Amino acid sequence: MSTTITTTARGSKSRRMFITGVLSAILYGGWAYYVNAGLETAMASAMVQALGSFIGGYLVAGLVEFAFSVTPKPWRFPIAAFVPYGLTLLTYAAAHRLVGTPEILKTIMLNIIVGTPYFVLYCVKLERNEAQRLIVSS
Repeated sequence: MSTTITTTARGSKSRRMFITGVLSAILYGGWAYYVNAGLETAMASAMVQALGSFIGGYLVAGLVEFAFSVTPKPWRFPIAAFVPYGLTLLTYAAAHRLVGTPEILKTIMLNIIVGTPYFVLYCVKLERNEAQRLIVSS
């Protein structure tokens, strides 16, 4: 008899995506305000980063989940961990350029430093979930 598990002890895919979005908005929006504080554009930069980080965090988590599920091994892990987030970082830089953020690299640096390892660990978690599903279903 085979058993299928659709959620983990820590929640479902949508919950993981939502939590990623909220944490991203708070952390990166606050950071954008801090690095641009005192400048006329600080609040606009913070809002762009918070909104972009929520949407980006939520969507990137979904794209990571999707890439992980459709990419064959051995490319699954590196593609899922780096491609969706790398494209998101380029999008953030372009959005900041459009609104006139003066310190673009400083503004997205925390995304690079925190977000990259976060999505690597996210993929580690996906691999563990898959291994658990395989054990339970066998």
